[in-house]
Amino acid sequence: MTNTIIKLKNVSKRYGNKKVLDNVSLKLNAGELVIIKGNSGAGKTTLLNILAFLETKDTGEFLWKGQKTENLNTKQKKNIRRTEMGFIFQDFNLFENLTVEENLEVFLSLTTEMKKDEIQKKIKEYLKKFQMEDRKKTHTRFLSGGERQRVAIMRAFLINSSIVFADEPSANIDDENKRIISDYLIELKEAGKSIVIVSHDDYYDKLADKIYVLKNGNLSETYWG
Repeated sequence: MTNTIIKLKNVSKRYGNKKVLDNVSLKLNAGELVIIKGNSGAGKTTLLNILAFLETKDTGEFLWKGQKTENLNTKQKKNIRRTEMGFIFQDFNLFENLTVEENLEVFLSLTTEMKKDEIQKKIKEYLKKFQMEDRKKTHTRFLSGGERQRVAIMRAFLINSSIVFADEPSANIDDENKRIISDYLIELKEAGKSIVIVSHDDYYDKLADKIYVLKNGNLSETYWG
């Protein structure tokens, strides 16, 4: 039986007189990687925010693991975001006055109930995986764009999330960092995690199970693996 994580049916969203999303439908199963493309201002960020419980839809149906999201209260949504969703932000959202290691420690202490020694072990594992061991004591404001993106991605992957949302994960990073990210996205897929990427870059298209294009508020599926 297919394990559906997210299902949208005829979802619409309006800001004033402007309809940003118009009867959008989308289905995401466990272990799938979906890419959403579209021009700037097409509504990609709005769609991503709705999927991540950061904004609410106006009309239509939104199911999270088979449950209608309107039946979830604010506390339940917040808990799902904290424990089941990983986020990779375009602007990184790191604490620039903290080191790489401290950023990851703070994140895990706020989002999990792991003990300190467990946190240290997990961070050590990911620093090695993402080739950042020699930068762990460096304040993030001194990192390159690619290194900061790697820290942001480590943070998203550290928790045992069901789904990862990535907003332009390859922005301002070189091909080597793209390769590192790509390799780990493959690992996540194989582990049954779902991934939603909003991107203009075609680099990750080869990993996608589905590619959608958002234009004039309408979402169309252009590829399915």
